[in-house]
Amino acid sequence: MTVREHIIRELENLENSPITTFRTSDIQALSFEGKNEFGKFLGSTETYTREFRRMRLDEVIDVEKLNRVNKEQLWRIKGIK
Repeated sequence: MTVREHIIRELENLENSPITTFRTSDIQALSFEGKNEFGKFLGSTETYTREFRRMRLDEVIDVEKLNRVNKEQLWRIKGIK
């Protein structure tokens, strides 16, 4: 599994739940979840942040930037392609 696939899987799970908002730190936390799930790190927290940015720029995911909460960026999932 790649970092991109891991992010997409988690966002799809979130999109299908009643909660459609998440923070940038939730994306970064996937790094540690990957260690627990796969037995190794797929990437650092910075790698997950960079890949999330690339996915937005490549229009793989459509997210809305919401107001910051406690200095953390909040996002809403609008769609995954």
